[in-house]
Amino acid sequence: MKKQLFTIFLLPVTLFSQEYLSNQTIERVRVIISQTVLQHYDEALTICDSLENEFPQKPVGYFFHAATLQSRMLDYENYDEIDDFFKNTQFAVELSKNDLKNYPNSSWPNFFLGGAIGYEAMVRGKSNELFRAFRDGWKSIRALQNALEIDSTNYDIYLGIGTYKYYRSQLSKYLKWLPFVDDEREMGKSMIRTAIDRGKLTRPAAINGLFWILVKEENYPEAEQLINTAITEYPGSRFFLWGKAKLEFKQGNWLEARNSYMAILETYRKENVSTPFNKMQCYTYLAEIYFNLGNLPEAIHYANNALEIEIDSYLQKRAKPIQQQAEDILQKAQKQSS
Repeated sequence: MKKQLFTIFLLPVTLFSQEYLSNQTIERVRVIISQTVLQHYDEALTICDSLENEFPQKPVGYFFHAATLQSRMLDYENYDEIDDFFKNTQFAVELSKNDLKNYPNSSWPNFFLGGAIGYEAMVRGKSNELFRAFRDGWKSIRALQNALEIDSTNYDIYLGIGTYKYYRSQLSKYLKWLPFVDDEREMGKSMIRTAIDRGKLTRPAAINGLFWILVKEENYPEAEQLINTAITEYPGSRFFLWGKAKLEFKQGNWLEARNSYMAILETYRKENVSTPFNKMQCYTYLAEIYFNLGNLPEAIHYANNALEIEIDSYLQKRAKPIQQQAEDILQKAQKQSS
């Protein structure tokens, strides 16, 4: 899973004195990130608002406001806040550009610029606006590379560049129209690990990013170690519970996977969050889990539950393969039980 964009020129003696981000600012941002990872979105947004009010000419509050909204939209699979998200990313972009001139020796303006454009690219990619997503992704990386040239000890930059290096190398194997690129997957993973170990702000996002890479590579032992670390640091975080459940599912640890998907559903229930798409996903995985456990009545029950859920039109394209998976399980379970 995902997150938002990180004061006034007449107040240079407070949070933005001398250093672009003071230790006090960084600590407040860490609280925003922690609250977001734990699904305490309103608390995180309150701190974002306070940073925006104190420093309306700086990108930090708007950046993380956008990141928090993005996390909530992804978590709930509800995109009603998309206009507010883009409003905040655009504030962050414009204010970051201003600070490229005002703070030429700081890497943070380029970091926020690249991060804000990168958030937009992710959302556009999810909406299947692939050309704009690709274009914005490249702009994001250029800004992050500029940040790295200014300060190679700002290890939060390493997450974005490392992720780019890994997936560019991965995609080059399948997209023949891409120009030849060196295989930088190991370098990319190494940079993400550096962000985990040494970044001030990006540790949770870097853990999440590296985890999904390891799962894709079927490096399950390291993925398991990483996700257990994340859940210890952020107990109850759905971002990491989804990862834990997927890993258990892929390893065929059916009882553990069942418990994890049940736990995800329970967190939504406790928060009184309506999220049809995520319920459909959980029900489909539970149907397959019960099928593999040989519990055909429960497999049929959860497959039917998944297929009965109405999905909003803008999610139907993504929902279709999951619904087909549920239908396939239902047919197999019914055939075996007859």
